[in-house]
Amino acid sequence: MSLTPFQFIELNELNAHRDSALALAHKSWPEFMWHDEIATQYWHEFYDRFGKYQSVMIDSEENRVVAVGHSLPFRWEHDLSTLPDEGWDWVIQKAVDDNKKGITPNLLAAVFVGVREEHKQRDLSRSILLSFQPTAKKHGFEKLVIPVRPNEKPNYPLTSMDDYVTWRNENDLPFDLWLRIQQRAGGRVIKVCHKSKSVRGSRAEWESWVKMKFPQSGEYIIPSALNPMQMNVENDEGVYIEPNVWMVHEIG
Repeated sequence: MSLTPFQFIELNELNAHRDSALALAHKSWPEFMWHDEIATQYWHEFYDRFGKYQSVMIDSEENRVVAVGHSLPFRWEHDLSTLPDEGWDWVIQKAVDDNKKGITPNLLAAVFVGVREEHKQRDLSRSILLSFQPTAKKHGFEKLVIPVRPNEKPNYPLTSMDDYVTWRNENDLPFDLWLRIQQRAGGRVIKVCHKSKSVRGSRAEWESWVKMKFPQSGEYIIPSALNPMQMNVENDEGVYIEPNVWMVHEIG
């Protein structure tokens, strides 16, 4: 039996698959991640402003999206070690602001990879990751940078990201699968970005998002989060600050 034929779509097909790609993206992240202010405000820009930098893969037999990758260009003239601690939130806003001001970009940032659940064993996340490099090369960018969300970190929410990125497996490769895939694709860690995504909401909102109760103020471990979130019952506010890992891929 032959494998299902997966293929990347052309730019002129992007809008036709936009709703399907967005639905896949929503299923790829836990609900609370969609209440990051930057994600809410800027997600449409991937299609409206930066369509030529997106990677969308479809099952050509069923004509539906099976994997999606989002990237966008920005200008950074300083050493990569000085990339901001705000990571994901910062680079999306920076790319949009640069574009509005007519600033010529020199770097491509990959900020999202999502794969349909039933196809996660087909290595499509790696295919999406690898697709960013020819995109960067095509548009003359010097490097590809990524605020990486390690996919096994939710299993270790009490471990700092600084420690987690140093963990190695028996083959002396990164312990985390997504970091391992990144390294094998040529990526290297620059540093941890400790405040990459920020999500704020009322107690009622958080209880709706994560299906938990928050009886008192304090630190809570919530499903699919990389580290604990803080709930302040008196101020009726919960805050989740997510660390990611800045990585770089050289463009040959």
